[in-house]
Amino acid sequence: MHERTTRAIARWMFVACCAVPTGLTLLAIVITWTPWYHNHARHSVEDALALQTGLHVEIGDFERADPTTWRLYDVRLANAETLRTVATVRSLVWVADSENTVIRLSQPEIQVHALDQIADLIHDRFLCRPERTGVPVRIAADDLTLKSATTAQTLQDFDAYLETRDSVVWATVRCLPAGQRPDSDGLKAEITRDRSASPPRTSYSLQTGELSLPVAVLADYFPFLGRMGDEATFQGTAASTKQDGYAHAQWSLDLSGRFRSVDLGRLTEQLPHRVTGLASVTLDRCQIDGEGGVNISGELRSSEGWMSASLLPRVAEDLGCELTIATANDFSFDALAFRFDLYAAQLRVEGICRTQPGSEWLKAGVVVSSAGRPVVLSRDAWLPATNLARLVAPPHAVAIPLSSQTSGLLSILKPPRHSLPSLSPGASDVYQNGLVDGSGTDGRSGEGGSGAMNGNATVLQGDPASLRSGVIDLNAINRNAVDPAAMEPAARIGRVQPWGNTPQSVSQPY
Repeated sequence: MHERTTRAIARWMFVACCAVPTGLTLLAIVITWTPWYHNHARHSVEDALALQTGLHVEIGDFERADPTTWRLYDVRLANAETLRTVATVRSLVWVADSENTVIRLSQPEIQVHALDQIADLIHDRFLCRPERTGVPVRIAADDLTLKSATTAQTLQDFDAYLETRDSVVWATVRCLPAGQRPDSDGLKAEITRDRSASPPRTSYSLQTGELSLPVAVLADYFPFLGRMGDEATFQGTAASTKQDGYAHAQWSLDLSGRFRSVDLGRLTEQLPHRVTGLASVTLDRCQIDGEGGVNISGELRSSEGWMSASLLPRVAEDLGCELTIATANDFSFDALAFRFDLYAAQLRVEGICRTQPGSEWLKAGVVVSSAGRPVVLSRDAWLPATNLARLVAPPHAVAIPLSSQTSGLLSILKPPRHSLPSLSPGASDVYQNGLVDGSGTDGRSGEGGSGAMNGNATVLQGDPASLRSGVIDLNAINRNAVDPAAMEPAARIGRVQPWGNTPQSVSQPY
């Protein structure tokens, strides 16, 4: 081959094998430095995370230091439909290799109202996905903040660890609420997914140890906790189990511990009878299974407060207590303490005011005392558990037959918001005075009915046997309704406070 031809071939080989690849490499580097490519890659990361989490993901910026390390900045997770914020993270470092995955969070904030979405995310997309739990995962943060509409709680030294042991996936979380002693054990939560069971079962547990956890921060997730007041705290253990394989997930609950600084005014503000003051509620045992079994035992104590006079006759009738003082006015109490046991279909209340400091001289069985005098005495008898519903029912409540056969209807039968109209013009005075309509299903008194009372009100005067059977003599009621002074308040749901859509506050002298 001629020398000139050889040189030409060599030059073209240099261009093809060296210059072109080098130029393409330089061009690729330049392209990756452009804002367009960076935004495209950021959107690709957002789409990948959104596909795995089921949430809308926004990332302010990102870096990839090496093939196993990602750094994300200004991360926002939102509901995919409403775009309502679920959680935000200022920065995130994700290191994944063949042996484990480590995620480091900086200043994460979680919205309490979205805890159910986060719980579903962890449960459905991680615990229930074997390919996602093949290697241990550790998530750590110096400070994690739970934010609700009215308050916030910071959890320090947040450390979560997820691993698989045989056929059980374990997720353990440890943290320390801000303001607690650094040497405290802190909170411990566990989530386990047992895949060996058929169908699989998920268990949750929480242990507060020696710490008292504010419950108001979880009010957006559990609205009932908000009714305990802003200062209420919980110390104890809670465990729950979710059983798959049913049309509706079967839940069971096992709770024991103490609620302190419970605001009775907030707790009873939506009930027909008001009680104010601060109380502590101790649950020695609270077991509720998915099939409706109930086993609850505990006590309630309050050292001072105010109580509606209308509550006294209901306590006497529905809880089987004895009244020692008759009063028509709301009154202050200096001791409110009782033990309660709710087992299966039975309820028992026992007064323990004598165990309160400064009330040791009271006799046994005192539930409420005022100015050092017993007001309510318990009889230590087992009663039907349905009496508890009667105690808190408003005057316009409608009673229905309750049994295992009718329990399925309770979710679709809506209670009335206001008092029901009278069945006959002649009985208008009866209803206005708060009497019960004893008519049956065919509109006649005591005939064709199921024996359930129409809860427009309660019988003011009559035979207790007829009250239990649900057969009420309207003629006798009308005769008694002529003389309001002859009416006994012990069988009325409300006597002092007028009824309306919004319960009225108990009057207090301060």
